[in-house]
Amino acid sequence: MAKRILPYRDYSEHDVVNLFSLEIGSSDTLSSFVTTSSGKWDSGVVVSVSAGALPGDIPQLSASAGNNLRDYMGADQSSAHVGYNAYPYNGMTVAPADGTGRALGITLRETLAFDENGEKMLYYPQKLDESQGVLPGQTVPVLTRGLVLLGGDSFSSAPALGDELEVSSTAGKLVTATTGTVVGHVVAIGEESDNSSNKKYLCKLSF
Repeated sequence: MAKRILPYRDYSEHDVVNLFSLEIGSSDTLSSFVTTSSGKWDSGVVVSVSAGALPGDIPQLSASAGNNLRDYMGADQSSAHVGYNAYPYNGMTVAPADGTGRALGITLRETLAFDENGEKMLYYPQKLDESQGVLPGQTVPVLTRGLVLLGGDSFSSAPALGDELEVSSTAGKLVTATTGTVVGHVVAIGEESDNSSNKKYLCKLSF
């Protein structure tokens, strides 16, 4: 699943950063950005700032993501006589953190390009909102502090009750702290009622 962060969340909106979109590279395959799959587009991914230059008055197109996102819009620049509207793209981006720099926080929404039927979410804004997602290039909310319930996929290895947490070298995940910067701790552990192998972890985070 693409939702590593589970429904229980307790935080202040003042601790949510709404300034950055998920970094989209030219090698990213947008057809993978679906809620039935898992990757960097998930909600509950620990991220750090990858591009933090404040924009000017006109939305910019990322050099690495520009063609990728224009293709998603169905634009074809092969003919000089075909006009198009540029895909609105937030050039201030975040990418999955790997423990080498300071993490900004954890994503609260998925970045979705297609639904489970292969239809572009671009055309279904209500379904996108119901899926708690944003489109590629759109700003994704990043939580910097709060109490959240995380699934097992949020960790590179399962923590124990009371463990302090740090950013894992496995991009976008957390792990029991050893030598890194502590970003939270596990305050409770449970399991899914219909599958005891699916663990869930209540974590107090502060990036």
